[in-house]
Amino acid sequence: MKNNYENNSGMSLHASALSCREMILSEDYWDFILPPTRCPDNYNVPLDRICTQKMDFGYQAESVDSELLEPLTIERYWYNSIPNCYALLDMNALNAAGISAVQNYPTLQLMGENVMIGFIDTGIDYQNEVFRNVDGSTRIAAIWDQTVQSGTLPEGMQFGSEYTREEIDEALQSANPLDIVPSRDENGHGTFLASVAAGSANVENQFLGAAPESTIAVVKLKEAKKYLKDFYAIREEAVCFQENDIMLGLKYLNAAARKAGMPLVICIALGTNFGGHNGTSLLSSMLDSYSQQLNRCVVIGGGNEAAERHHYYHMFDNKNENVVAEIRVGEGISGFVTELWSALPNVVTMSITSPSGERTRQISLRQGYRYNFVFTFERTEVVVEYRLLLENNDSQLIFMRFRDPAPGIWRIHVEPLQMSEGDFHLWLPIREFLDGDVFFLEANPDTTLTEPGTGRNSITVAYYNGRDNSVDINSGRGYTRDGRIKPDFAAPGVQITGAGLNGRFVTDSSSSAATGIAAGGIALLMEWAAGQPGSRGITTSQIRNLIILGAEQRPQTKFPNKEWGYGTMNLYRTLDTLRQL
Repeated sequence: MKNNYENNSGMSLHASALSCREMILSEDYWDFILPPTRCPDNYNVPLDRICTQKMDFGYQAESVDSELLEPLTIERYWYNSIPNCYALLDMNALNAAGISAVQNYPTLQLMGENVMIGFIDTGIDYQNEVFRNVDGSTRIAAIWDQTVQSGTLPEGMQFGSEYTREEIDEALQSANPLDIVPSRDENGHGTFLASVAAGSANVENQFLGAAPESTIAVVKLKEAKKYLKDFYAIREEAVCFQENDIMLGLKYLNAAARKAGMPLVICIALGTNFGGHNGTSLLSSMLDSYSQQLNRCVVIGGGNEAAERHHYYHMFDNKNENVVAEIRVGEGISGFVTELWSALPNVVTMSITSPSGERTRQISLRQGYRYNFVFTFERTEVVVEYRLLLENNDSQLIFMRFRDPAPGIWRIHVEPLQMSEGDFHLWLPIREFLDGDVFFLEANPDTTLTEPGTGRNSITVAYYNGRDNSVDINSGRGYTRDGRIKPDFAAPGVQITGAGLNGRFVTDSSSSAATGIAAGGIALLMEWAAGQPGSRGITTSQIRNLIILGAEQRPQTKFPNKEWGYGTMNLYRTLDTLRQL
């Protein structure tokens, strides 16, 4: 919010008196995101009940006292301003990706030196040997732990604690490291991801990360607030993170790389099915902005949703067609959200039939935006919100929230009201957000890349089995809803070894594993680019084109395609091709 009472950090002076940190962390304060293109909303709330945090590229995050706000609806607050919730994308490879060859080739010997890789995830086990130099000192430049409030605030931030390289080294020499740097990774996902991308060699476990001499920076995310989990009907135990916290993490990593004077690879292994799948979410847009900066590269995992049956697609044959999308709901489901997206000028309406046959009326564009349907026999409540999102690439959204849905087959009837090339998509939540089986009976495995992997400028990675050169059945597939080619390429992601908690090594097959390998490989390319005569740096677009130039493509397979993108990453082949040009 713009006002005359802001200090240099972007926090209002009124909010400062009430502790901006407490507002950010409080369950009683709702968070919103403002892009630079949208006018601030005054919410009709006094300034001392709002905390504003500035992000890069003119974005802002605001925490507002919910007691003074109207109910949380997409009609009142604009869909994109309500922070989305993102889950973790999980849970031989270096040879398959051509990384071992460029690490060991005498005239190359690329290890990621003087390149920073940034991770926004569940934290890092900084005591693990794979994140140390030979002399035992840390390779981690900095950690911003959003969950710890007892340490020093990072510059420009209003919550969490920052731990510097010097503090981490002091902790490593201490008998009780956590007394000095009390940041830990209780989940293990962030530690695994960082090790695959940037871990040092561990001979005993035959382990080596993709960029073992790179510099590491880490943001440990705090978990999403309860009101957002309720809004998206996410199961109570699910681990998920708020979009605004991720965006603030990006600002921190960018500042850390600028302070170190290093190129930065941003590694994102988080995803969701919520959103338009056309690169217009606020997080996608911000990642695209970083991708356009010199010496900044963003790599994103495409997710694990292709085989989960969470996507439905239909192209209308004529404007009188009535389509029925059937959702199978298992026992004990507390709730779920499904989103229907279509592109204007296509406009559709819908109704819902319960397992017992009770059917709602059609939603009407003239009657308003929000409907509350109660199914008597099923004792199920369904809230339907309708919005023509002119701000979001001319899209129509119908947002449906099911509370305590009865088990059985739920039917969504979709009819066109206005049609050009009439099609629509439906998405259910990713597997991690559900507490049981919820899926479409006639699902479509395409357009299953998770957000924010549908951006325009960032790199999106699919994953495959490097042992038999087959794409993994779970790997998210393209293209984007607006028909752009994604994923860009595939990296190995099956049976990948990485660091676990308590010094152990674990094996994982997931989008996260492939994202880590790709991020490390990209760090090697950035190191190579920095060593070229007259080099001023490199962009994400140039890196993508270099990888595509050397990508391996299976015989008798058309490329690009929805499973592999332009082929499989092979860094050695990329550099060898450049040598021969």
